[in-house]
Amino acid sequence: MPMMYRLYNSVVPFIALAGRVWLRVHPDHRQLLQRFRPDMPPCGAPPLWVHACSVGEVNTARPIIHALQERFPDTPVLLSVSTASGHALAQKDPAGALLTWFPFDVKETVRHFVRAANPRALILIETEIWPNVLRETRRFGAPVIVVNGRLSDKHIARYRRWRRFFAPIFMQLTAVGAQNDDYARRFIEIGADPAAVKVTGNTKFDGVITSVDPRMRIRSKAENGFPPDHPILLFGSTRPGDEALAAQCWRALREEFPSLRLVVAPRHRDRLEEAMAPFDDPILRRSEVQQGRMPAGERVFFLDTVGELVQFYAIASVAVVGGSFYPGVNGHNPLEPAALGAPTVFGPYMSNFTDPARALTDAHGAIQLRGPESLCETLRALLRDPARQRQLGTRGRKAVLDNRGAVQRNVDLIADVLNHAK
Repeated sequence: MPMMYRLYNSVVPFIALAGRVWLRVHPDHRQLLQRFRPDMPPCGAPPLWVHACSVGEVNTARPIIHALQERFPDTPVLLSVSTASGHALAQKDPAGALLTWFPFDVKETVRHFVRAANPRALILIETEIWPNVLRETRRFGAPVIVVNGRLSDKHIARYRRWRRFFAPIFMQLTAVGAQNDDYARRFIEIGADPAAVKVTGNTKFDGVITSVDPRMRIRSKAENGFPPDHPILLFGSTRPGDEALAAQCWRALREEFPSLRLVVAPRHRDRLEEAMAPFDDPILRRSEVQQGRMPAGERVFFLDTVGELVQFYAIASVAVVGGSFYPGVNGHNPLEPAALGAPTVFGPYMSNFTDPARALTDAHGAIQLRGPESLCETLRALLRDPARQRQLGTRGRKAVLDNRGAVQRNVDLIADVLNHAK
C-alpha cells in the first residue's frame, strides 16, 4: 500500500493541475474549481459528514439525513456534493444539512478539508471510494461508513483489475451497509472486513415520494399547457439514443392518440440540443415556461430544469425510464414513477437498480422489455387500455411501500459504529 499510495499521490497533482486549467477555460464548469478548496460552513460541533456524489445520491441522502437528525438532534450534518447538478439540487433542499463541495482527492486539499470539518464520522452514499479521503479521515480518527452500498458491474470490474491497490483502501471502511447479498460479497471480495459488512437493504424505496398534493398536479398541467384529461407519455432521465427512440415511438403514436402529449427529460441539460434533434414537432421547454412563455398547443415538451422530474412523473399516464434500453448506463431509478402510481416501463439494462427493478416486476407493477424494438407497441397497448394503466400503477406503488425500512437499518448501523467509537 505505501508504495502504490505514494505513486498515486505523485500522479494526482499533475492531473489536478490539468483539471484546474480545463475548468478555468470552461465557464460552464468553472464552479467546480471550488472543490480544490471548499468553503466550510460553521458547524458549531463535530458534524456527521454525509457525501452524496450527484443528483441521484442527493435524493437518496435526504431521508437518511432526516433520520440522522432525529437520532442525533445535537449533532449537525454536513452534506458534500461532487457535481454541479447535484449541488444545485442540494441548494434547493439540503434537508436541513449544511452544504459544501466535496474535495478533489488531492492529499493537501483533503487534509485541509478534514481538519476544517472535524467530522464525527464520514458517511458515504452508495460508493465513493477515494484513497486520500478515506486515508485522511481515518488518520483524523473518524470512522468511515458506507450506506446503501453497492458496487455496480462496471465498478467491480475496475476494482477487481486493480484489487492490489484498492484492497488496503477498502480495509479502511469501518462499516458497510450493502443493498443486497451480491453487493455485500463484492465489498468483501475487494478487501472490506467481512465482519464490517451487513446487508441493510436499499434506501431508494424509502427515499422516493409516494404522494403529491392533487392541487400540484392540476397546477403542473395548467401552467405547462397540458389539458386536464389528456394523456401524458413521459421519457425520464434520457441518455444518448433514448431521444431517438422516443421520437420513433412518438411518430408511431401521435396520430392514433391525437390528445397525447410527450414529455422528454434529458438526464444532462448540456445535451439539450442533441436531445431535441430527432423531433420534427414544435417543442416547448420547461425553462421557457418559467421565463413567461405561454404554451401554444405544442405536443412535445422538454423538461430542461433540475429537480422537477418527480413533479412530472406525478402527472404521467405512462413513464419510460431512460438509460435502460442500450448498454452503458445500466438504468435510472424506476421507483420514482412507480411510487407515484405511474405505469412504469424500462428496458433490459437495469443493473444499477437490480433490486428495485426486480421488486417491481415480481409484483407485476412494472414492465421490463427485452429491447427497444418492442417499446412502441408496448406503449400503444398501454395507452389503449386505461384499466391496465391503473392496475400497473397500483401494483407498482404497493411494491414500493412494501419494501421500505432500509433507512432505519442504515441509521442503526451508523449509531452502532458511533457508540463503539466513544
